[in-house]
Amino acid sequence: MDTIYVHVRHWLFWYGVYGLCAKSCNDEVTLYSDKDKTKFLGHFDLLAEPCLIYSLNNELDKVEDKEYFDEMEEFLSGNKDISYSYIYPRDNRDISSQVDHYAPLNDKGHKPIYIYMWSKLSKGWDVNEIEKSVKILASYFLHMNIDRVEILEIPTYEETKLSYEEDYAPYI
Repeated sequence: MDTIYVHVRHWLFWYGVYGLCAKSCNDEVTLYSDKDKTKFLGHFDLLAEPCLIYSLNNELDKVEDKEYFDEMEEFLSGNKDISYSYIYPRDNRDISSQVDHYAPLNDKGHKPIYIYMWSKLSKGWDVNEIEKSVKILASYFLHMNIDRVEILEIPTYEETKLSYEEDYAPYI
């Protein structure tokens, strides 16, 4: 396969792309092998370094979220540019939600139900950074060497500005 098609889930990504606010540093992407989005490949949450730092300082409890907190802290202080964090099935209902593609198994032999890509390669996401990250994800999890990433459903500047004004302008 030489092309993967990507849907970026959040408007916040587009607000940053069009300069209406700072670039997003946490975005969810869904990957497909076709433009019509009928051949699902996987979905991932991409978190850039500023998002991880914010989470450590403001969202996570060092005691309650100890394992996740420690894992994130280790990544941020280490030498790796990319790391992955996984949510594995928590109960029998989650077992049917395991990813279909390659992913590391936990001690119970289960694949994750969700995958986070932590990255120090960028401070915020734009189209080029999303494309680079998708190529990395495709290689590692889908065992695919792709030449091209095509982002689907790119809103116009006007659509994005209108959405931004409806969502955020009242709070600014």
